[in-house]
Amino acid sequence: MAYIETYQWAWVVYLLAAVGMYYVVVKFTKYWRNQDVKNYMRMISAVILFTPASHTLDGLNALAPAYIVMLGELLTNGVIAALQGVIPILLALLLGAIALATQALINSLIAKYKKT
Repeated sequence: MAYIETYQWAWVVYLLAAVGMYYVVVKFTKYWRNQDVKNYMRMISAVILFTPASHTLDGLNALAPAYIVMLGELLTNGVIAALQGVIPILLALLLGAIALATQALINSLIAKYKKT
């Protein structure tokens, strides 16, 4: 039982730190002129900070940040094992890019109809 409580508190601390880091990224990109670059930078930061990956250690399944799973598996078990963390990151990046492309399309359509 102590493991579950420690695990939950570790996630709470990690999520608070990740929200703080994301806030720093938002403040850092606040005055960038290019809206697309700003949105993609924020999306990439959010994907790196908030994407979880499933990891099995000593028969226990646990969630961990995907970049930590990727780096840990890369350093201990090699490139093939690192795909455990890479695949969730790539899927989240794909979904984020689709969302940003859809947002850009909608914004361009709105701007087009405002001109007429």
